[in-house]
Amino acid sequence: MNFNIPSYYEGFNGYNLYDGARGTSGLVQNDITTRYCMRSLYQRLYAGYIPEIPQPWNMRYFKNVTFSLGFIGIIDTPKYGQIPQIAMPSGELGLYLQPTKMLVSQPLVQFEGVRGENCEFINLTPDWTGVMDIVEFWAKRLSIAFTSLDVALINSRVAFIGVGKNKSASETLKAIYEKISAGQPIVVVDKELKDESLDGDNDPIWTYSADVKQNYIVTDLLNDIKTIVEMFDKEIGIAALGEKKERMITDEVGQLTADSCARSETWFDCLTASYDDVNAVFPDLNLSFTLKYGGEVHRYGEKLGEEVVNNGNS
Repeated sequence: MNFNIPSYYEGFNGYNLYDGARGTSGLVQNDITTRYCMRSLYQRLYAGYIPEIPQPWNMRYFKNVTFSLGFIGIIDTPKYGQIPQIAMPSGELGLYLQPTKMLVSQPLVQFEGVRGENCEFINLTPDWTGVMDIVEFWAKRLSIAFTSLDVALINSRVAFIGVGKNKSASETLKAIYEKISAGQPIVVVDKELKDESLDGDNDPIWTYSADVKQNYIVTDLLNDIKTIVEMFDKEIGIAALGEKKERMITDEVGQLTADSCARSETWFDCLTASYDDVNAVFPDLNLSFTLKYGGEVHRYGEKLGEEVVNNGNS
C-alpha cells in the first residue's frame, strides 16, 4: 500500500483546495466554472460531518484535512499538547497491513510516534483516501452542464440567419443585429439598402427566421443540472427522492434510502473505529461526532437499530 498520498489542504500555506493538481478531461479544463462547482459540492458534503472536538482545536482545519486527505493524525507534543495535524503513515506494516507509526513534518511541528502509544489516526475511509475524487467527478459533469446552459441561453437569442449581397450589406446586417441585441427598439438603415436587389428579390439581405421556442433547451438543461446534483447527493448520503411520483411504495423509498447511505455508512463505520482508537490512547479528549445521511443524524456510539453510546458520549 502506498501511503505517500498528497494533501489537498495546507492551512495558511496558500494551497487552494480546488486548485491542486487535478486531472482534466478533454471536455473540461480547470477553470473558474469547475472550481465553482467543486466548492459548491465540497461544502455541500462538508456540512454533514460535525465533530465534537476540544475548544482550542480549529474545526475548519480538522474537517478539511479529514475530508480532503482522508485521514488526520492526533498527536501528543510537549509544546502544544494533544493536537490534530496533517500526518503521514510510516513504519513497518502491521499484521493487518496497516502502518504502525506516524510522521508529522509541518512548519511548527516535527513529530514521529508509534500508533497506539502517543499518536493515532482518524480515518474517513478504509483505503486511506479522501473525497476530492468524488467532488471532482461530479463537478466536471456539473461544469459541462452549466457551460451548455450558457451556450443555450445565448443561442436562444438568435432568431435568424442573414445573407448579404455584398460586404457592405453583410456589415450592415451585423450592425443591425448588434443594435437589436443591445436592446434598441428601432433600427434605421439607408434607403439604398432597400432599393438594391439580391438574386432578383427586392432586398439585398436574405434572412431565415428560426423557431427559437422549438429549439429552446434551457429548461431541459436546468433539469439535467438538478439531476446531477441529486446524483451527487445520493452518493454522499443526502437523502434524494429522485424523480417525483404521485405515490411511492415502501420498497421504492427503502431502495432510494439504501442507495444514498452506502458510502456514508462506510464513512460512519471508519470514523467510529478511528474515534474508538483515539479515545483509547487519549481518553481525556473524549472525542465524538455526528454524521448526517439518509435524512437522519447518526451519532458516534450508535449502532444500526440500537441506541448504544460509547465513552459516555451522547
